[in-house]
Amino acid sequence: MRTKSLLSLIMLMLCALAGVQAQTIQRGNKFFDGQYLYVVELRQNGNYCLNGMDITGHQKIIVLRKTGAAAGEYEMVQASPNQKAPFGCLFGCKVQYIREDGMNFLAFYPEEHNIGQTMVLTPDNITDCTAQQRFAEDETDPMEMVSSWLMNQHYLKDIHPEVLQGMINKLNAKKKKSVIERTNQQVMAYAQAIGLFGKDLEGEETEPTEGAPLSDGTANEYTVTKESELLSALGSNRTINIADGTTLNLSKVLEVQDYFVVYNRLWCDDYYPERQNASEFIVSCSRFDGRQLDLIGLHDLTIRGGNNCTIVVEPRYANVLNFYNCRNIRIENLTIGHTQEGYCEGGVIYCENCEAVNISNCDLYGCGTYGLEAHNTHGIVMEKSIIRDCSYGIMELHSSQFCSFLECDFMRCREFSLVTIDAGCRNTRFVNCRFAQNVGPLFSLNSTINVESCEIHHPKGMDLGNVDSSFFNYVNDRTRWFRDDKPLPRREIGPSKQ
Repeated sequence: MRTKSLLSLIMLMLCALAGVQAQTIQRGNKFFDGQYLYVVELRQNGNYCLNGMDITGHQKIIVLRKTGAAAGEYEMVQASPNQKAPFGCLFGCKVQYIREDGMNFLAFYPEEHNIGQTMVLTPDNITDCTAQQRFAEDETDPMEMVSSWLMNQHYLKDIHPEVLQGMINKLNAKKKKSVIERTNQQVMAYAQAIGLFGKDLEGEETEPTEGAPLSDGTANEYTVTKESELLSALGSNRTINIADGTTLNLSKVLEVQDYFVVYNRLWCDDYYPERQNASEFIVSCSRFDGRQLDLIGLHDLTIRGGNNCTIVVEPRYANVLNFYNCRNIRIENLTIGHTQEGYCEGGVIYCENCEAVNISNCDLYGCGTYGLEAHNTHGIVMEKSIIRDCSYGIMELHSSQFCSFLECDFMRCREFSLVTIDAGCRNTRFVNCRFAQNVGPLFSLNSTINVESCEIHHPKGMDLGNVDSSFFNYVNDRTRWFRDDKPLPRREIGPSKQ
């Protein structure tokens, strides 16, 4: 009974999406090849990019181009100069989207008239697909499966040649065959012809790993051009370069659960225990009006923008980048904020229980409530960066030590306490920084800050906060004060715009 019920579940998976769409691949479709689950993305040139990941996080990419032939026919094209064609195919081979008798799958033709590999359309995630595949491989009779399970190369590579011949003989003896049996007949004949038994199919794949962001030729260094590539690349011990002119709207990958979990990431509610864990987690976390990206337990990570690069999110209650229990993090040469102006609860960069966070040549803008918020974080260095137009204030530091702001501009923020430093902070300093056109009490200090060679403008009649207390410490006599609302002249800080 257990075998029959699980087999029924497998067949339901194969047929679940029957009759829903026209005979064309659709953006967001998911296909499973026996090991990798692929999510379809439509590129600007009209090609279909299938981004794949297996249960261990290894990645692949397959690109298909629609041909002028019959409906549902495509050809496989090369994704990068060094890529080798998978499944024993050649680039330019035919790929057909077959929808017949409740079956929905891609058929790959390494030979003109013979199917060599299949990918089944599925509503499931990689965990469920892998479990179904393992059940088919380990707990069922191949002679039974030949008529009920759409074969793939991953399944057939462990079938002994004598068993494979028996499966072929069984189908050859049948006069009337279903679409599953007709397809399996071709796939098994191809497997027999190339001697598939025992082959390590993945050993034929190219480096860098297919589906990963483009390697820059340096270990653990990648260039990304879109949100899915950034999501795939995130992790410890790596540098992620964002290509010139790229805007990454993280909400495109954070808001769709099936798409997000394909990359072996967590999908969580607002409060979850993993946030306190030192292990690595990359999380889509629920907020009031959407979701935010939480990076947990990462170390030695650099995210660096090229010219004119921006990272945004859509929900106004979401922080753009959130770091928990991270260390040695560098954010460089990026404009970061929200897509919509207005009052909200979400800031731009949020750090909690982190060490050694460097923000260099960045522009953090509103509607972030605060450009920077840090809790129990040690060793923040913000240099040659801008915080502007935030709706609650410039920054909040709580129980954080050795935080330095070097050659930074803080302007046009509003309307509560603009710089809040609580009693748990130590060794906070501002060097050669400028403040201008901010609205609200400028400093709310409960621990000492060191101010060196700064230029501070604040409108007449607007509260300066407790700058006359012992918490406000002048390191030298070169800090200048102005009671005006004049804009600051530009200087060479912030992200490059070339």
